[in-house]
Amino acid sequence: MAKQVKVSEVADSISSLPDEVLSHIISFLPLKQAVCTSILSKRWSKISTLMSNLNLEDCFTRRKSDCHNFMNFVDRILFYHTGVVEKFRIRCGGFVDSYRLAGWIRYALQNDVRELDLSVACKVFNMLPVGVFTCKTLVALRLHGHKRCMFDLKVPVKICLPSLKILHLSGVGLLDDDSINRLFSSCSLLEELVADRCILKTRCRFKISIPTLKRLTIAFHERAFKDYEIVIDAPSLVYFKCRQIPKGFFHKNLNSLVEADIEFGTVLESDNTFPSYNTAATDLFKGISNVKSLRICGLFGKVFPQGRIVIPELPKLTYLSIDGRFFVGWESMLPVLLASFPCLESLVLKVNTEIVKELLSSQRFPSCLWSQLKTLKILSFQGRKEMQMVGFFLKNAEVLENFSVEPRERKRPNPAKWRSKITKKLLKLPKASKNCKVLVV
Repeated sequence: MAKQVKVSEVADSISSLPDEVLSHIISFLPLKQAVCTSILSKRWSKISTLMSNLNLEDCFTRRKSDCHNFMNFVDRILFYHTGVVEKFRIRCGGFVDSYRLAGWIRYALQNDVRELDLSVACKVFNMLPVGVFTCKTLVALRLHGHKRCMFDLKVPVKICLPSLKILHLSGVGLLDDDSINRLFSSCSLLEELVADRCILKTRCRFKISIPTLKRLTIAFHERAFKDYEIVIDAPSLVYFKCRQIPKGFFHKNLNSLVEADIEFGTVLESDNTFPSYNTAATDLFKGISNVKSLRICGLFGKVFPQGRIVIPELPKLTYLSIDGRFFVGWESMLPVLLASFPCLESLVLKVNTEIVKELLSSQRFPSCLWSQLKTLKILSFQGRKEMQMVGFFLKNAEVLENFSVEPRERKRPNPAKWRSKITKKLLKLPKASKNCKVLVV
């Protein structure tokens, strides 16, 4: 019988830890719970003031009384706090006083904060404290504007962020080219940049020239991309995500890129937009031609089969995920898409399918696909309509090793029974590869 550890022994082992270690441990608790440890003893009352991670959150409360309680609570926490601040995170709603919010941010800056995470919905919060842009210890800066209350990021003339490696901008307004370029050029060690749902106030070039950048995400609103251009010069970039194709895409030094995630948006027929859209899409794929892993997403019309959107050949690509809705049959769309990936080994599909009445021919697809494809996965599998496409792939993929489906089980009265039925049908399908394993996950 295993020995039982007494509670008193556990308590003694915890108490033997240094104050700095204990304060670090409780800093991972919700702040109110961490503060409650101060009632345990005089020693614990000191430990709670040494927390290095401060997570201040009012959950965007709608009542002014709750918001006032939250502000008073934060003021008390910071008044008694005596330790350094490694991470400082604030989520606050519209009733938080902007002057007190600015004071909390200044407190973190004065205590050599390394990670600053602000999610703000204050109606009158117009400008960050200038010290944010000159903090020498700041390694990660994340700014999130609420969808109903975005604030403009007013960049000062003097900026110095010598330690910053992570910059996330979400739901904030970017005023002009000069302020954007000034901000990015001041981050000499930046490795990760996210610009999500940002509003560009003027037509501009979103220029990113950062030698150290490794991960880049640009996800502006669909309407915002009609008049903007993206310029990227990032020789160390390994991951790139782009939501919505911009009006223009210019690239340089993207040879290190390994993984890309591209959302086309709606790719339908529109003679007014296609000349510029087609050029930007083609230039974008030329820029990511060295990737080994790619996800593409969108609503695809007849333009791909007609060759009006050109995807250059990606010779190093071995993994492809397609998440889209086709307005033409899969038997017409997939051959055009897959022709650009001669070394494809793994394919993930989440697409709508319809039963094809005409005779299907494997010759419509690139021949290298059947001799190289090793892994095939179907997402949101519903059954009857996808079964024809699945059977076609299994019948022709000569070296397929792993085939799996993730069923879509919503609104099914007996999911377990349905999964069992689907599994039996899949196992009965003829397969070109004798080593193919079939799995329903």
